[in-house]
Amino acid sequence: MWCHDGKDGKVAKICPVSLGLAIGIVCFFAVMVWTVWVMSYGMPPLMIAMHIPAPTLARGFIHALLALVKGFIFGFFVALLYDVISCSFKSKKSK
Repeated sequence: MWCHDGKDGKVAKICPVSLGLAIGIVCFFAVMVWTVWVMSYGMPPLMIAMHIPAPTLARGFIHALLALVKGFIFGFFVALLYDVISCSFKSKKSK
């Protein structure tokens, strides 16, 4: 999950693609597990009270793919923000 800067093999920053994929994949499996759980054990009372339709496997998979994309985008920008902040502090310390 780290990118190398090529200078003596030292670790430089968080790789945005790796962090984005990690968060996206976790979100994907969380939504799929939730979908299978609701299909197996029934809907919680709050979902029934809000008139949310019961999920099917196909709709759950579509929502899981959306969670994968959203998790990737979130992780990507968090890593970019972290890299910008850490590089700015590192450059101020080295001066």
